[in-house]
Amino acid sequence: MRSSFSLPPVSMSILFAAFFLISGNGCFKKKEAPPMPPRPVQTAVAIQKDVPFYVETFGNLSALVNVDIKSQVTGKILQVHFKQGQRVAERDLLFTIDPSEYKAAVDKAQAVVRADDVDMKMKKDTLERNRGLATKELVSQQDFEKYETDVEAAGAKTTLDKAELALALINLDYCSIRSPVNGVTGKVLVDPGNIVLANNGPTLANVKAIDTLYVDFTVTDRQLQAIRSAMAAGTLKAEVRVPDDGKSYVGELKLIENSIDNTTGTISLRAIVPNEGNALWAGQFVYVKLILGIEKDAVLIPYSAAQLGQKGTFAFVVTPEGKADLRILTTGSRQGDDIVVEEGIKGNERVVTSGQMGLSSGVMVAEVPTKKQS
Repeated sequence: MRSSFSLPPVSMSILFAAFFLISGNGCFKKKEAPPMPPRPVQTAVAIQKDVPFYVETFGNLSALVNVDIKSQVTGKILQVHFKQGQRVAERDLLFTIDPSEYKAAVDKAQAVVRADDVDMKMKKDTLERNRGLATKELVSQQDFEKYETDVEAAGAKTTLDKAELALALINLDYCSIRSPVNGVTGKVLVDPGNIVLANNGPTLANVKAIDTLYVDFTVTDRQLQAIRSAMAAGTLKAEVRVPDDGKSYVGELKLIENSIDNTTGTISLRAIVPNEGNALWAGQFVYVKLILGIEKDAVLIPYSAAQLGQKGTFAFVVTPEGKADLRILTTGSRQGDDIVVEEGIKGNERVVTSGQMGLSSGVMVAEVPTKKQS
């Protein structure tokens, strides 16, 4: 016969009470997580100041005056008077073409003019001698008119021969080829001893004026209206900067091309920039910043504070309670190491510049001093 064992009702109550008592004393209680320490971050204060708003693009420099030197007379090159790459002044002698033939032409033309002068004097004297005789009718009117015609013909011949002399002198002067501008020479493209043809011959050298340079660049057609409006209000400044060179060179916008390139949707512009010290060079690639105006009291934060997320650009602001607050931003132009914030942050608010990784709204933060660079 099987026997059974059961606790009396009073004993079961005691057992359950003991279980809950033990649970209440913490043997099975889950420990609370310790509070997270503040996240270390570096911060900066958003500032307000007037900043330029601009269109940024790139372009190329070109010489204000670019001259291919050619001979205007046919002859042999006798001498080159400059070194390749040398700075030259206007009217400096560059090449000499053999002047022998042209000097002989000048001598001949001068002799012809002297003979014309003698002939003119003789015909004028003949006319004057016969003028009195004509009044006394001792010389026929027809003969007297012939004397007058001879003087006029001699005068015309003298004028023609003097023009030939002037042309011969011009050609002789062309034998000395001089620089038409202040500039820098390029390579010598034709050596002494070569025969060159007048006007249609090869380029002997190139001279570029570089004390002032053109800056040619393009912008999109969507930016055209803003540029035209700003240009109507006054002269627009163009800042030019060479890659890997922190220095800027300031010029002025001079030209908006008269049509848009339909294949690219862009329009060409041209500025002029002074080149004191000749630091810039024709043909050089440059960055161009066309200043359209000044934005008053713009809010700027360090560029490192602006982060890119799924919802766009954002930054963390440190609240007065020391907590992070995520802000979605509308940004404007970049200003050196800063960026303009049009919406999302106000002046004097403190933004996180380093330590954003894993940061979220409401998290306590602690300022970490920026390490000084040695």
